[in-house]
Amino acid sequence: MSTQHTPAVIYKEPELFYEAKIREEILKRYNIAFEVFMAEQYSRIHYSELMDDSTDESFASKQRLISWINDNTKGKEVRAGILTRYKIEHPEHFENGIWQARYFSYFVYYAKGLLTDETFVKKKEIADEFAKSFKNEQWYWQAVAVLGAKLLEYLYDMNALQTDIAKAYVRQIKLSRQLLKSIGRIMGRVAKNYGENYGYDNIEEVKEAILEIRQNIEEAFKQQMRMSYEIFKSQKEYQIYLAYRKIIKNDILEIYRENLKLPEPSFSVQENKLNQLEAGCLN
Repeated sequence: MSTQHTPAVIYKEPELFYEAKIREEILKRYNIAFEVFMAEQYSRIHYSELMDDSTDESFASKQRLISWINDNTKGKEVRAGILTRYKIEHPEHFENGIWQARYFSYFVYYAKGLLTDETFVKKKEIADEFAKSFKNEQWYWQAVAVLGAKLLEYLYDMNALQTDIAKAYVRQIKLSRQLLKSIGRIMGRVAKNYGENYGYDNIEEVKEAILEIRQNIEEAFKQQMRMSYEIFKSQKEYQIYLAYRKIIKNDILEIYRENLKLPEPSFSVQENKLNQLEAGCLN
């Protein structure tokens, strides 16, 4: 990425010095704001909580979306997914290995372009399915959340995130998933051992009791995440995000509107859409 020349001292080129410093600060704040925005969308343990496949069977499923975000390996052949292609094709979006989150709306636009490109998804029916899906506003925002979640996890594993909020969210969600997976395995063994030792007459009741325990544990994890969110709201990073939230949401909304070639909405309609999105993120 090309960088603007910053004079080493003020007195020789004062205007250039101040302009460069202002630009540097603005870019830093946008990076923080976009990364916190992504983390706020991401605050769910399961991808199924980000995208509801029951909305309309004619839209692309969560699993299909994720399968194209990820790499796919068949034998020795690897098909690069959206994340890998993005990193390879846009090294200028990384500085010293750290992703610059101000490019997130571009990443959404980039992903939409690939998913609706027959040469990428290999079949016209799949490209058409994604094209139709991107024209549905509910599906679109859910896809944005899934794209953000996968990107955050990808960057977290590369140690390429900047904000404490995003790092904490990803760490907490990954830990919750690991614990739930371990608990599931333990409970499966408990049910199996119960049946072998005490017979299978009451096995369904035992399974229901075990399932209830797991659900209670998962709800405790979700409650912990909600509490974390309240703590994050008092941090400086979140306050910076609040200052740019409408700009970010408007920018990402424009990608959806571009699909429909719609005229600009009235201010009241736009505000209502943003408020609905914000309420949905916090539920």
